[in-house]
Amino acid sequence: MNKFESTLKIQTLGRFNITVDGKNVATEWPDETAKNIFCSLLSPLDLYITWDRICRSTWDVPVTRTNRRRLEEIMLRPLNSFMIKELGFNPLIIGDEGIKFNHNNVYLDALDFHKTVVEGLRELTLGNFAQAIEKINRANSLYAGCYLPGMTGKIITNTRNDLDSLFRTAVMVVLPKLQSSSFKVIKRKLNSGMSCPINNGKTVQKSCEV
Repeated sequence: MNKFESTLKIQTLGRFNITVDGKNVATEWPDETAKNIFCSLLSPLDLYITWDRICRSTWDVPVTRTNRRRLEEIMLRPLNSFMIKELGFNPLIIGDEGIKFNHNNVYLDALDFHKTVVEGLRELTLGNFAQAIEKINRANSLYAGCYLPGMTGKIITNTRNDLDSLFRTAVMVVLPKLQSSSFKVIKRKLNSGMSCPINNGKTVQKSCEV
């Protein structure tokens, strides 16, 4: 299977699931450590993870030549073979400084969510309220639940907390304010050059509970 001929989708919000052309793949992993390493690389906040972070997250020890060689031989090589078997190609890029996930021709819901929220908040700072509401509403629809629920590891846990915080800020705080009855007044004052804080509004309970 050629990666340019398939559609790889990875769901990490609310559940962990991988599909290629709509079919579930990678349902049985070599071991939990390999699965954890792969999932650690899916973080939209850390597009490149150093060897030291991988070693500390996996074994809670700093990187050394021995640890890196051990990681490559007993974990990454079997993981690479597993990726090729299940996905048809290996999306992991391994370099001297660390490892990253190749997002080309891959749809990752967490990356889409993060990008959409950031774009929405940027539109808000520019005073483009309609565009901000559109973006944040889309982010709300993308956030199906906790990032990789039930999975452990420092990188995964940090990403889970950061994405949940981003959701709370954008969807549970900013969006209700933009949709409140005072929205038109705020927009009119800002357009006239007056400073005006956004009033409180109702929140939506959809954040991660772990």
